[in-house]
Amino acid sequence: MIPDNKFVRSLLQNAQRGNFTALEQLFRMNIGKVYAIVLRMTANKSFASKITVDTFIEAWKKLKLIREDSPFTGWLIAIAVYKTLDVFRNNKEEFAKKPDLAEIESKDSFENDILRLPHLERLIFVLNKVEKYSIDEIADMIIMKREDVEFHLNLAVEKLHDKYPLYKFDNSFQERISKLPIEIQPDKSVTDEIFNFIYEERMKLAEKENAEKPKAEEPEPPKKEKKKKEPKEPKESKKKVQIPEVTIDVNTSNVKKYIFTGLGVIVIAALVFFWLNRAKGWNISASGGSVLINNVAVNNEEELNLNSTLRTDENSTARINIPLAGVIEVEPNTEISRTRKDFELKVIKGKIIKKAEAQENKLLIQTDFADFNEELSSDFELTVDEEWNKLFVYKGNVKVVVKGFESVVPENFACDIRRGKFAVPYNPNSDNQIVNLIREYSGPADPNMVVIVGLATKSDALSLWHILQLSSEENRPIVFKKLNELVPPPDSITGEGIQKLNREMLDQWLIKILSEI
Repeated sequence: MIPDNKFVRSLLQNAQRGNFTALEQLFRMNIGKVYAIVLRMTANKSFASKITVDTFIEAWKKLKLIREDSPFTGWLIAIAVYKTLDVFRNNKEEFAKKPDLAEIESKDSFENDILRLPHLERLIFVLNKVEKYSIDEIADMIIMKREDVEFHLNLAVEKLHDKYPLYKFDNSFQERISKLPIEIQPDKSVTDEIFNFIYEERMKLAEKENAEKPKAEEPEPPKKEKKKKEPKEPKESKKKVQIPEVTIDVNTSNVKKYIFTGLGVIVIAALVFFWLNRAKGWNISASGGSVLINNVAVNNEEELNLNSTLRTDENSTARINIPLAGVIEVEPNTEISRTRKDFELKVIKGKIIKKAEAQENKLLIQTDFADFNEELSSDFELTVDEEWNKLFVYKGNVKVVVKGFESVVPENFACDIRRGKFAVPYNPNSDNQIVNLIREYSGPADPNMVVIVGLATKSDALSLWHILQLSSEENRPIVFKKLNELVPPPDSITGEGIQKLNREMLDQWLIKILSEI
């Protein structure tokens, strides 16, 4: 999750000052995200609705506690997760029941199969694979031995692999998980309950302040105070007036309530702080010119911390060593920022070269145009400017997501992503004419589709596989026929299934294409 943009931060600051309109807009932007996460963990619409309401009410009460460098959505999700775990601990029998999918069924069959997992397996799977909590963190949260958490997680993964055998290959399982909908909107009653509660509490607070206001405006007559010769007398009399007001409002139960509430706030803030800052150790080596981190010059080896920005000038380069994810070489005139996630960064402009060194985790790279999801042990370069993103893969595979469409860019292939257009990979060694047409491909209405099909050779089969999915229903048979000639599909694939863009058939054909080109 990327850091808050200026608009979100402005809404947050206004909401913290008491602006209800800003608060409402900020909350409405995130309700679907929180509800989606909680629904996946609980597989229970009633629980998910209640937890979502409780999360936003808690967020409203603690709004001023969020740190300036903490992404608001991440803070909300952390609250939702811990509230879900509280409900889970207190309702284990209810969670053990088989979920009623008729009530929460999704259009995504993969998501429905996640919801069908036994409650403990599902909870652990969502926390680890979807929300990226580590095994140790989950073990601490649900008070379970580490090996037991791993056991239930493996059971969940095996069941989904059995259901979707293709996701065992090419590390595509996590990529499929990343396609789950980011938002699921709850019933309108959930939103109404959140804002009705906040509105009523604000009204009660306003009434209380108005009722107390006259008492606060009863000072001692100023003339009487001036006539007294001893200056200490007015101070003592003021104290005598204030003491009864304080002692009247204080009682033991309230004190205990405030103490426990304060402790709860501290615990939640500490957990959120830990969750948002658990990724450390992006070591930077700079050379030549001027390299800046948050506009401060880098003199010796330093770290690129969460939500920090690194810039090189025309004479400088930098090398970032990311433990367990590889190395990023930052070229001159480049600007990148580290997001709040462990293995995620954003390239704002310039060029980077990624190299796999002792890699155990994949890196996600974001730009304003696309998301770049690498496979393990991938080497590639990415250039970003105002008009284009240009990717070339030296080793491995990189999957590019633009407007919800995923492209696969394998070794020795390139992909140009233009603002507002889809990404179609191409073989740089193909004929210049077809390369230029593929680079400019704009989607179903592209007039050059037939020309591309006519010029395509076997080395362009991967490009046709992508164009097939981006073609209109009328043109799809044309692309299918040519692709079928270049790389015949496996026997299990039918023309009808491909025409309907059956995902499993397309993936099977892709595996064969990648093995032959």
